[in-house]
This record gives sequence, C-alpha cells and structure tokens, in this order.
Amino acid sequence: MSNNNLNCNEFKLVSRKTKRTKSTNDIDCRFLIEPVASRNFDLEFSLKRIETAKEELLTTDVYRSIVASLREGLNILHSSEVKEIVCFGLGRIGECMIARYQLALLLCLRDLYNVKIIVYDPIFNENDHSILSALDFSVLHNNIEGKYCIKEKNTTLFYLPHGPKQLTNNLLWANWGIQLSYCLIIANSFTKIIESNTKRHILENAQYLLNISPYITELAIVNSFKYFDIFNDTAIHIFPWENISLISQDFWDYHKEPKYTDSDIEFITNKIQTKLEL
Repeated sequence: MSNNNLNCNEFKLVSRKTKRTKSTNDIDCRFLIEPVASRNFDLEFSLKRIETAKEELLTTDVYRSIVASLREGLNILHSSEVKEIVCFGLGRIGECMIARYQLALLLCLRDLYNVKIIVYDPIFNENDHSILSALDFSVLHNNIEGKYCIKEKNTTLFYLPHGPKQLTNNLLWANWGIQLSYCLIIANSFTKIIESNTKRHILENAQYLLNISPYITELAIVNSFKYFDIFNDTAIHIFPWENISLISQDFWDYHKEPKYTDSDIEFITNKIQTKLEL
C-alpha cells in the first residue's frame, strides 16, 4: 500500500544486516512486522474520525465515479443488487489515514447496498478489532490468503485496496469458473498489472489473472481525490456472462492451487503468519 505524503505509520519492516542462511525456518525480513504500540487508544475518537472521513468521501467526485461504475457493472452483469461485500488488506484502520479512508468507502458502500461486510487483514491489532466490532463488521478468524469462495449465485463485491497481484490471483482461483460472473472486484487495475510485469513474471505470480484477462471488462474510476494515492490505479473488474459463457471447459479444468516462491510474495501468507506467532 502506497503511503506517499500520508500519515501511515501503522507498522515498520524490520531489516536484518546479518547474512541470511537458507534455513526453511527463516522468514523473509519484509514480513517481520513490528507493531507500533497505540497508547491511550480512544475508541470514540477513532470512530468520529472514521465518520468524518466517510462524510467527506460522500461528497467527492471519486465516490460518485465509483458508484457510477458499480452501477454500470451491475447492469452489464444483469444483477439488481450486491449480496455481500468482502475486503482483504484494509490495513491498520486505527492508526493509518489511508486505511481510514478506505474503511470510509466500505461504510459508504454498506449504506448503498445494505449488506454485511466481511473483512480480514493479518496485521489487524486489538484496536482495529474494537473499531470493526463497533461498526458491526464481520472479521474472518483465519488467514485464507484471499481464497474466498462466493456463495452460489450471490453477487459479491470484493475490495482489495492496493492488494498485491498474488492476493488477486488467489481470489480468482477460489472462484474459477462461471461463478466469476457473480463477482465485482475493486482492486489495482488488472490491465496495468499485466502491462507493468513481464509475461514470465505474471505466469509465475498471477497466472489466473493473466488467463482470465481477455474476458474481463474493466471499468475506470475517475480519481480526483485530494489524497491521490488512496485510490490511485484503482479500477472495477467484472466478468460478463456473455464472455464467460463462451469459454470452453478445458479452460476451466486447469485449476491448480497457486504456489509462490518465498522471494516474491508480496503479502503475509498463513505460513509466515504462523511463524511470526510462534
């Protein structure tokens, strides 16, 4: 998640200067997260700041653009409503301004569609859980690495704010098949991800994203928000039935669970999280 010119000091990555060994128990230093203690946490104050961010966002062109693109997406999918919203990678909402505005968007979308919201981020701390509980969000207990399978024929909106390509790839794998036509994904532009990576790198780290890309309709978001980085490169992705229904069964039959090398994982896997908790 980008933090250019924004107050986003929810964690820092601990670097190591000693020579690393190839021990299987070694953990990449990018994922040694040292939480910054939040002293004198004030739940009421945090909720007021989130409400202020929500009220501000509601009046912006970027929010109107998101709503318009979502409406267009639902029309293309011949769906009248969103049944569920799922968010991965929200960040430290109690301490990070980026995460606070991204949470504000979730609250706006909950009001818009009147649905429950499910969230998960392995870096949530007790303060974040207190905020999410007060807002009546459902928090997943396990790190499923984005592998969330939608309920049958329930139009589901996924929000992966600046999520890494592997997280998006996992989500596509979990819903691989015609059920993708019930998904809307707000995430970094798939087109830009593919254009900014070599084909070999995409094949190694986002093969499902690459394979499905010819059948995606990507809806742009006009980002004029004063904190440009919060919604930078964000787009809405849908999988119209008119495209999905033309795909042969052989295409869907390749459904091997994604595996990534330790040197190129951009998110906290369940394996790494377990090691950190030991």
